[in-house]
Amino acid sequence: MGLPILHKAIFGAGANDFYYVKTSDAYEGLKSQTGLEKVADPKGNEETIPVKELIRTGILWRIGIRYKDSGGKMKSAKLLAVKGKVAGIFGENAADQLEDKDYKLSGVTKGKIERISGIRKATFH
Repeated sequence: MGLPILHKAIFGAGANDFYYVKTSDAYEGLKSQTGLEKVADPKGNEETIPVKELIRTGILWRIGIRYKDSGGKMKSAKLLAVKGKVAGIFGENAADQLEDKDYKLSGVTKGKIERISGIRKATFH
């Protein structure tokens, strides 16, 4: 996996309801499902919040996905989703779900998402 890419984690309806996070480039085409949007033109002065901190506070959730690669082999990966999008991912509305969406890394399609393997919220002791 490549270097982390700057993303906006959009968690509210307002224009100022977001955090900048650095994470993998696995969210291409999944903005409406995950709430994560790649920053088109980073300026270098964006204050980034550690992903671990946003998971601990419940703003971001980690979910597991299972996808089928071009050879037909099932593989797994983890994605982040903004808390407000989690209900849609597991809901009935097909537009909010991740199933049948392409899973891409750095612009290369790795496969089609087959199913969600679960929700993981971080626990810190």
